[in-house]
Amino acid sequence: MIIKTPNKALETDNIWKALADPTRRRLMDLVRESPKTTGQLVEEFEEIGRCAVMKHLSILEKVNLIIPKKEGKHRWNHINAIPLQEVYERWVKKYEAQWASSLLQLKELSEYKANENELIDKLIMEQSKTVNILMEIPIEARQQQVWECLIKDVGLWWRKDFYTSPKTQNFIIEPRPGGKMYEDYGNDEGLVWADVIVIDSPNVLELKGHLSPQFGGPAFSFLRLSLQGDDKQTTLTLSDTVIGDISDSTKKDLEAGWKMLFEDGFKNYVNQKLN
Repeated sequence: MIIKTPNKALETDNIWKALADPTRRRLMDLVRESPKTTGQLVEEFEEIGRCAVMKHLSILEKVNLIIPKKEGKHRWNHINAIPLQEVYERWVKKYEAQWASSLLQLKELSEYKANENELIDKLIMEQSKTVNILMEIPIEARQQQVWECLIKDVGLWWRKDFYTSPKTQNFIIEPRPGGKMYEDYGNDEGLVWADVIVIDSPNVLELKGHLSPQFGGPAFSFLRLSLQGDDKQTTLTLSDTVIGDISDSTKKDLEAGWKMLFEDGFKNYVNQKLN
């Protein structure tokens, strides 16, 4: 009996070919921001028409870069990062250490003095490892309602056992670019978890955070929370990319922590508040 195995080389070739077209790359960018219906994508490409858009989507679907999901009358197109991750693992990851070393040498030659933050960056780059965490959480509420709970009520749904100090009085997200997500200890004391780098109400909140060695680092965290919904239900998509000195146990802790915070804490808070 002959068992056929996937031709990884052919699959990779097809991914490169699919991404060689600028229209398909633009489609990937749009779906990466948040899932889109086919109609929404057609509106973005009025100059080429529906048939051409459908053909490009079909090519992306065949190489598993886009996953369609039928919901009612609409077909929602979701990005699938796994094939890209596999390409990254094969072509990029094994060269990261060499590139990081070269870049650090260039940095040291071009700078006379490194400040404290730059020294931390250097340490993290020298021990870099990338971890990706992705989860989707359906919530029975309108998108605007979920957004307001996410931004305004964070101190009510953030778990107290996640606080870093017994002095913590509140947990706050400042809803503006450059704002802070932080624990407020009172008396101008506290701990910053992350900085707001993107806020697009009521769709996207992106934060850049950090993990100190005390909490499993050193590492940087890029957290993206995106909402997509209708009059009855909203899907919260959480994507966390962590770069640094991350162990397998730390990755498991992060996954479990986000699940406890959002699948359990936040979702239950929204349901209880609105129902």
